[in-house]
Formats: sequence, structure tokens, C-alpha cells
Amino acid sequence: MELTQSQEDILQAAIKVIARKGYKGLTTNVLTKELKISEAELAHHFGSIDKLVETILEYFDDLSDLVMVEIENAELEPLEKIHRLILDRYHLFNVQRDLTMVMLSTEIFYYDRIKDQRISKIMGKHGKHITSCLKEAQAQGSVDPGVDPLQLFRIIVGSTKFLVSQWNLSGQKFDLVAEGEKLFQTIRKLIEVPQ
Repeated sequence: MELTQSQEDILQAAIKVIARKGYKGLTTNVLTKELKISEAELAHHFGSIDKLVETILEYFDDLSDLVMVEIENAELEPLEKIHRLILDRYHLFNVQRDLTMVMLSTEIFYYDRIKDQRISKIMGKHGKHITSCLKEAQAQGSVDPGVDPLQLFRIIVGSTKFLVSQWNLSGQKFDLVAEGEKLFQTIRKLIEVPQ
């Protein structure tokens, strides 16, 4: 996705507003005051608040795609591919803290069918990538083939989301990347077959 500098500025301001005031707090009035621009300028770049939110979701999706392609092109063991993806999310959230609040608060999109579908698509891509790696690890004998990869995916992603939620609720006071690394290594010990 190509954005102009003005669009990037608007997108980042919108992420900040959603993180601070929630999705319902993102209004044309709030955003134009935050950016010190006119409503016409905002409309020129995105057309509507809904289009802006869809662009935020596309932005996150594009960031995820870049990482998944990079990981797939690297010659890594399947569990290391998962490790890299999860660790990248922790690094991203640590750097773009407001984006964390937006992307992990998916409940705000439940009643908006279009945005709900977009979030589901993003989650589906992550799920497909991680379960594919888990199946590959099972085929190689490094993960027990008797364990359902979908359930392992839920354990990995669910615990990741829980850790990030704890981090957000603590006011982001602990080292997310370090704790995330410990969490992933613990999960790895639980699911990896000793060689």
C-alpha cells in the first residue's frame, strides 16, 4: 500500500486517537483538531472515517505480509518460522504501541461486518501460516503429530494476545519482547518432541 506523507500522518494520528479514545472516539472533528487540518483535507485523503479505519487494517495486513514473506524465504526450521513471526509482532507492538491497542482490540469491529471480515482475513492468514509450520514440524517429527495443529495455533496466539493484553493493562511497564521470548520458549518446550 502506497501512502503519501499526508496520508501516513493522518493514519498514524487516527491510530493514536483510537488507542487513546477507542474506535468511537475517532471522529472527523477529533482528528482534524489533532492534525490541525480541515475536514475537506481529511476527506480528500480518505473520503471517510470508515475508509481511514479500513486503511489502518490494510496497513497492519501489509506489515504482516512483509514479515511472513521474509520468513518463508528464509531457510528456517518450522518452529523457528513461528518464533520469528511471533517475535516480530512483539517488536512491532513495542515500537508502535498505539497500533497494539487498535489491532488487539478486535471486539470494536464485531458489529461492523466489513471491518470484522477484514480482521478475520488477517487472523486467517496468521492462522494458515502458523498451522502450516506446525504441520511441517509434525511431519519432520519435531512436534507430536497426535496434537491438532489448530489447537496448538490457538495456544500460541491466545497466550501471545494475553501477554500483550497484560502489557497494555500494566501501562506497558514490562519488557514485552523479553517476556514474549520467555513465553514462546516455554510453549516450545511443551510442544516440541525431544530429539
